[in-house]
Amino acid sequence: MTGVSPDFLLVRKRARPMSPDDRRAAIIDATIPLLKVHGREVSTRQIADAAGVAEGTLFRAFGDKDTLISAAIERFFDPQPFRDALRGIDPDDPTEDKIHHFIEIVRIRFEGVVGFMSVLGHRGPPPGRRPDDREWIDIVGRAFRPDELAVPVELLAYYVRIIAFSTAIPSFNEPHRFTTDELVGLVTRGVLPRNRTDRKKD
Repeated sequence: MTGVSPDFLLVRKRARPMSPDDRRAAIIDATIPLLKVHGREVSTRQIADAAGVAEGTLFRAFGDKDTLISAAIERFFDPQPFRDALRGIDPDDPTEDKIHHFIEIVRIRFEGVVGFMSVLGHRGPPPGRRPDDREWIDIVGRAFRPDELAVPVELLAYYVRIIAFSTAIPSFNEPHRFTTDELVGLVTRGVLPRNRTDRKKD
């Protein structure tokens, strides 16, 4: 009698099925990158293929395509990942490094928002409730000591926000595309020579 192949004796465990909420979240995660490319013209077939499910699963989970797209847009504009990134700024880092991280995080956020709204053909402010400025400014404030800055941290936050927003708009960022290092230099050192001592006289 020939031996039985060990492979025959292997018991394969079935993958644990996703809960309805996990399935919805996975579909939304697969939808967001497609929206960035195709906008609202993305097809349910494209979404189903990206999510690794049948088209029928999309409709069972969301009812229709518009509801799925609305859920994906809501997820994209959720401010929590942005806040979590700000919390990742290490208070013990050198001041200029922290400002660099701060600008980079805000730039990425605005570039994503502007690009997403553009491909969706959305005009006006982002959909949903506008996050309270105080929330993210308080997070930034925990990364800086009062003696590190010549201005209140709130003013630094507004400086960075206006710079990041303007450089996220393609027409405002041409013909020179600013690097984050250049923006850090603008925020930390301005445009005057460091040894400039003259002042406007009365």
